Amino acid sequence: MSSLLFTRKDNFQLILTLAAVTLSSLIFLPALYSKGNAQIERGKVVDVFIPEGNDIFFIETSGKSCLTFRQACGIESAAKANPQTKITLYTEKTSLDLSEMLNNNNGNEFSRHCPITSVLLEQMNNIEIVRENLLGLLEDTPLWQLYKTGSFNRSTWRLFHLSDAARVALLWKKGGLYLDMDCIVLRSLHSLNNTIGTVKYTVPHWVENGVMAFSAGHPFLHFLMKYMVLAFEPENYISLGPDTLRDALFFFCNRDTLPTNNWMSCRHNATIFIQPPNSFYAINSSRMETFYQPQFDPADWDLLHRESFLSHIYGSGHGRTAPPGSLYTQI
Repeated sequence: MSSLLFTRKDNFQLILTLAAVTLSSLIFLPALYSKGNAQIERGKVVDVFIPEGNDIFFIETSGKSCLTFRQACGIESAAKANPQTKITLYTEKTSLDLSEMLNNNNGNEFSRHCPITSVLLEQMNNIEIVRENLLGLLEDTPLWQLYKTGSFNRSTWRLFHLSDAARVALLWKKGGLYLDMDCIVLRSLHSLNNTIGTVKYTVPHWVENGVMAFSAGHPFLHFLMKYMVLAFEPENYISLGPDTLRDALFFFCNRDTLPTNNWMSCRHNATIFIQPPNSFYAINSSRMETFYQPQFDPADWDLLHRESFLSHIYGSGHGRTAPPGSLYTQI
């Protein structure tokens, strides 16, 4: 994968472009999407206004009405390891109106349509599901420019791009910790803030955007959103993802390396902590088979439980079979 090489001239041109994007983002944008949210919690739907804080959230962009077993497993692991933290799943509105089912006290109908989701909500009292138009989350952020200019409508990877954009917008607006739905949480995450994780990979200084924790309004997030607008490529499914995140970090912190296990001092007196690979991605994509073998190496188990906050399970969303004795089923 290519990385961007910058000169002083490039830097000056980028700053001018970012300034123009910032100015355009301040122009009044008509509210084309409903801002009404709904929360499914303990078998009922109520209005939700989520405060800023250190909440944990997931995003599901496919529009599927019900959780799969593996999705529920990831959310449950976060809820169990962080019982005092609110866990929120943002999901796209669909034709199956679960809100109406629950408002009509038709819990049996809800359980029949979404048994896994129903059980999860019944067993864990710190999980909520918010169903809304996810594109509307980008409004009042620099990322709304992608919709306003029509660029987003040309995307051939709409769900990927929406997921990458929505997580950054939510972090900037509300703060907290974003997790991909294929993460299994192993311990409390309350200490994570203003941090991202690196991955031991063939590309130097590689980062992933599957786990990100930031305070609301962090200057880097605003810079990142403006940079994402410039980097967007409708036919490149990761044009708003890891590569762009890494290059934005280089620019914002005026660096060409990412020192792990260290705080970086960046622009606007902002700081960002760079997690070592073992924090989130101890078993990277090149070793994903490790999760699905009938028997696992005890050394991998020890590594995860000794050095990791969580494990990103590569390949879990692609129907891979996990035998009963596999590392995936045991962690």
